[in-house]
Formats: sequence, structure tokens, C-alpha cells
Amino acid sequence: MAVRKAVSRRSVLKKAAAAVGGGAAAGLLGGDPTAAQAQAPAVLTGTQAGRRFRAFMCFQNPPNTSIQDARSSVETVTMRALHPDRIVVRTEAAQVCYTIVGQVVGNYTPPAILGHSAVGIVEAIGSRVRRVEVGDRVLLANTPQCGVCYNCLRGRSDRCMNTRIEPDVIGTLADGTEVIQQHDRGGFAELIVTPEQYAIPIFYDVPPVELSMLGCSGACGLGTTIGVAPVEVGADVVVLGCGPLGLAAVQGARIKGASQIIAVEPIAARRAVAQQLGATTVIDPNVDTDNVVARIRDLCRGPSARTWAGGRPAAQPGPDFVVEAVGGDIFPPKEVAGPDPTGVLSLQWAWQLCSSAGHVTTVAVSQRGTFSVPAGQWSNGSKNHHPGNFNGVSTLRDVQLFARLIEKGQFNARALGPDTFPLDRTKDALQVVADRTTVGAAIVFS
Repeated sequence: MAVRKAVSRRSVLKKAAAAVGGGAAAGLLGGDPTAAQAQAPAVLTGTQAGRRFRAFMCFQNPPNTSIQDARSSVETVTMRALHPDRIVVRTEAAQVCYTIVGQVVGNYTPPAILGHSAVGIVEAIGSRVRRVEVGDRVLLANTPQCGVCYNCLRGRSDRCMNTRIEPDVIGTLADGTEVIQQHDRGGFAELIVTPEQYAIPIFYDVPPVELSMLGCSGACGLGTTIGVAPVEVGADVVVLGCGPLGLAAVQGARIKGASQIIAVEPIAARRAVAQQLGATTVIDPNVDTDNVVARIRDLCRGPSARTWAGGRPAAQPGPDFVVEAVGGDIFPPKEVAGPDPTGVLSLQWAWQLCSSAGHVTTVAVSQRGTFSVPAGQWSNGSKNHHPGNFNGVSTLRDVQLFARLIEKGQFNARALGPDTFPLDRTKDALQVVADRTTVGAAIVFS
């Protein structure tokens, strides 16, 4: 591959550029890979073959393995030559999302670098890359936006079809074992070798840990209230579940001007955070569980039941916006558990709560089982259901907006991931997130 001229856009990289010369440059381009590790950040483009970096690897595990007993560890990876469509990112922070805690005990052949999103500085770009430049701070989002697939062209880039299903081999271990990255962008590593479409350059002054919250749950939660079914000013909004995603949804509803935001969460500490972030009412679903739906409906009764004056019949109360962010338990929590570990009950509640012309947005994962919807409502009703991971988030457009909300103090991203861990304690980070003894966490790199 032809070597392209590197252009640094940040003062920190300008300082590093002076140090990248002679032997250091040789190490970065395949001379002494150990020397490359000491150069952080680098600003060279080119083959990148032979660079070494540390990464949290997941190997083969039998069923029912615990997180602490998992065959997963920090290993040194030697990079292969950089593909023309890929970039190399030096990681600053990576969110530890609840949805991936079960993957640490997965069965990987070849072994995989865990972590489905991250924030970092671009160190090298392939010859066909156009979106980013060396020196950019980028967010590697859980969902890309290619801009040209069937879904992207129809306003659903949150369901981009050009997500790589089979990750490419990006390096090898010391014994020659090939290495891939989870979802082709393993965030729990000093370096990430990712396709261009996952990278969003960020032009706002936001700390890496806070920005990393937008890689998955933060952006997803904001999308439930700003994306495919935007909350209206003065609306009643119910958020079921107050993990990082639900807390982002609470804030999104506040930003959009909802008058009533009802948060339902079994863990007291999370209910307290929800109130601090904008919830007007918090409800423990373990208290009087059978009457949770009726209680919320009562809170959402309109001022009038006169249909000729814009009111709703007394028999049809309920919020116009319901966000389901509970999901099923991947591991039994050490904190207070909710009333249903399968996650099906919260889906049932979401449908029952929604007003006759309202919107149900479902984003959680790992539910197990089924629930019933009355056939007449399904065939001839007016409730609207919006499922999906990023829920209408147009990554290239909206992540910039969300980053600005953080910079301007309108969105508290730090509240979504208060605990940070170094790479060598990745298992501990995954454990506390699985146990739900913290709201969220991030892996950080000095």
C-alpha cells in the first residue's frame, strides 16, 4: 500500500509527531513493534503490519461459566497489514454495556477482542478512507451508517444493513492464532482496527469517558425519545428500566419538554438517579406489582374525558410515549431483582400502558418467552410500536447533536457510567455491570 501523508489536527498529536522519527518510525512500520507501543499517540499511516497492542481476549468457554472463571484475558496482539477501508484508533475509553456481559463467557473460534463501541484518536487510515483523518477523535458506534444500503436510504440508518456479520482477522497472538474483534471493532484494546463506517468524527469538547456513553446505551436511550417517535412538548412519558439506556431516555424526555416522566425501576439507587436527571415520579415495580399498570394509568389521566373537547374517555387513560428498557436478566443480579427475570412482563406492561394513539418504543434485549396482544388491537388499533437497537438514530447526524448536548450541559452522560476500570480489570468491570451494583462502567486507557 502506498504511504499517505499524515495530517495531525490536534496539539497532542503535533507533539507526538516530533517524537515519531528514526527508530520510532521504524517500529511503527514493522521494525521493532515493542517500540511502537511506547509511542502514544502515533501519526503515521501505511501498512501498520507488526504493531503490537494489548487487548482483552475471549476464548472458548463451556456452558454456565462465570465471568471470573471465563477463559478471557489481556493478551498481546500483533497487527496485520491495514486494509484499505479500515482505520487504526488508539482507544481512550470504551463503554461496558450490560448487553455484552454474557459474551465474555462465549465460545470463540478464533478468539475475539470484546467491546462493541469506543472512543479514541485516529492514528492511521487505509487508502480508501474518506470520512476521517489522522488526528480526529472518533466515536466507534454500536451501529454504523453506510448511507447507501436499503435501510439507510429509507430513513432507518439505525438498522444499517452493511454491518459486517463475519469480522475480519486483524492480527495474531504470539503462537500465530488469528484474532478477530467483536462486531469488527473490539473496544477493550489499546488499538482498534475498524471499518470506516463505524467511525464518527466528533468536533465538540467532550471528555472521552462521557463521549463513550454514546457508543451504545446513551445514544440508544436518546433515540427512543428524539429519534423514530420523538416525544412531544407537554407529554406524559413512561420509562421502564433505569439502567444507562433508561436514564438516557429519561433525559431525552426532559430535553424534549415532557411534562410528566414516570420512571419504573426496582433498584433504589437508580430511581434516585432518575429523579436527579428529570423523572417526576419513580415507581418500584416490586411494590404492588399487580397494580403497577393501573397506578401509572391514573397518573396519566387527562384533565377532561369530554371527547368533543379533545379529551379521552375515562376508560382509555395512559401515556402517549412508553419506553421499554428492561430486557431479560443475562446473569442474576446481586442488587434487587425486578419482578420478572425473563423481561416479558415489562413488554406486556409497555403495550398495556400505551394510550390508544400513543407510541411504544422497545430497545432492550435478552427477553425470553412470549406475551399476548389482543387480536383486535393488533388488527384494528392505533397504537404504534417502534422496535430496534438505535431506534431511529441517524449515527452521523445525531451523535454530533448528542455530543453537543453533553458539551452544553443538557445531557449528563457521566451519570450513565460512573465507574472506570483499567484494561487489566476488564473482568471486574463486566462483573459489576452484570451484578448491577453500579449504573454503568467504562474501560479507560491512560
